[in-house]
Amino acid sequence: MIWLSKTVWLVLILFAVEEFVLIKPVSTMAQSDPVSRRLEMAAIWVPAVGIGISSALLIDFGGIRLGGFLNIAGLLLCVAGLSLRYWSRRTLGQYFTIGVVAQAGHPIVESGPYRIVRHPAYLAFILLYCGLAMLMGSVPAALLIALPALVIFPMLCLEEDRQLEAKLGSRYADFRARRARLVPGVW
Repeated sequence: MIWLSKTVWLVLILFAVEEFVLIKPVSTMAQSDPVSRRLEMAAIWVPAVGIGISSALLIDFGGIRLGGFLNIAGLLLCVAGLSLRYWSRRTLGQYFTIGVVAQAGHPIVESGPYRIVRHPAYLAFILLYCGLAMLMGSVPAALLIALPALVIFPMLCLEEDRQLEAKLGSRYADFRARRARLVPGVW
């Protein structure tokens, strides 16, 4: 159980380094419309609270599951999510923001992970949060971290698509027609 707790902490520290140190985010949430702002706040606070509660309950409800297979699979999803998030942010460069806002001169980026899906950074969060619940081997973590991520981030995809198409017009509509939102061939 000690290695499990240490591994969860390591993932959370790596997440904080990726999110706030490697690429310093620019927040445009104040410029977002009210619907986007509520979704953005939910995307920040719901997982944070879920992680806090799940971590506090780890000793009672977490554990090695399926001989450790579930935990290892969760760790691999966490690493994949962190890597994809970093790659997405690096690819967007100055156009990456915390908030659903199209900036002046905003290009449609079709390189890096954007060659495959329209919202790789949101997919990265889904992978990270589902992976974290699996790593913890905890039903409360699945309910408090993974399940909300599976609801909030697809909603953010829909909202961001709506906003970008309204601001970028046919250029974004063409891009949208050629890329899946999160999972090629599925959605």
